[in-house]
Amino acid sequence: MSDMPDYVRAVYTSVKNTWQDAENLDDTHGYTSYIWIPEETFKVDVMKLWVFAEKFRAYSKSALSGGASVVTSTIVTPSHTHSVTIPNHTHNVTIPDHTHDVAIGTKTSAAGGSHKHCMYQFVSYTPVGYSAQYFWAKNVNNSDREVDVLCGGSGDIYTYEIAADHTHNVVIGTVTSASGGGTTVTSASGGGTTVTSASGGGSHSHDVSIPAHTHDIDYGIYEEAITGRTLSAILYDPDGNVLKDFGVVLTGEDNDTLNLSEYFATLKYGMYKVVLSASSRLRARLVFYELCKMYAQY
Repeated sequence: MSDMPDYVRAVYTSVKNTWQDAENLDDTHGYTSYIWIPEETFKVDVMKLWVFAEKFRAYSKSALSGGASVVTSTIVTPSHTHSVTIPNHTHNVTIPDHTHDVAIGTKTSAAGGSHKHCMYQFVSYTPVGYSAQYFWAKNVNNSDREVDVLCGGSGDIYTYEIAADHTHNVVIGTVTSASGGGTTVTSASGGGTTVTSASGGGSHSHDVSIPAHTHDIDYGIYEEAITGRTLSAILYDPDGNVLKDFGVVLTGEDNDTLNLSEYFATLKYGMYKVVLSASSRLRARLVFYELCKMYAQY
């Protein structure tokens, strides 16, 4: 037996409906809105849909609990800081085996100072039992192969006295120090204060362990700009068939009107649906306007 009313006792009546819906969506989370056509509907004269793109909206901003691990911070919304206290500490510095090349030119000592020079005499001399002459260090007594270093005394052929102010030229070439290192040097303890290192090398970092903690919720309404983001729409009948793929209907914060009347000219009772998709995060608002004829009993 049909659920439709007895035609003898039935009349047509026009029914006008308007309703709206809104939801956030992004490129991985679409949004579906539904249009229900009951069996009592005789004809749909008008079915229009206004589609609006709005700023993505959230009603609270919060942060997850965490910590108890060494982490590297990233940019988050909302931005915030943690106070980090660096306790007294030292740095162990390992100096590897290495050498230093030292290039030093001609240096002149400073003038002045009382000192003496020790001197001895070289002479050409033929010792007993030798056929050739040799240079031998000889003292004032001409003793064989004896050295008499004249550092003082009187009557010698060399004497000494307080030297006058003078200088000595000392030539030092390129000198390489002996290799060394491989030891660990520990800096003096310190810390607990904020310091700025001197410019240059030796930069370093500290691992910071953030203990377990929570952040209080930052209440409020958050909206995100949607410049250049797009919104697309597809209309399906109750059997899941695509009636119309409208493609991109909006770009940026804008609105458009979709006249769906022709797709309801041949009615299928049941649930129609409009599926929206976005290129990025935004908020979609739908406003439906429906004018149809339905059976009514008198």
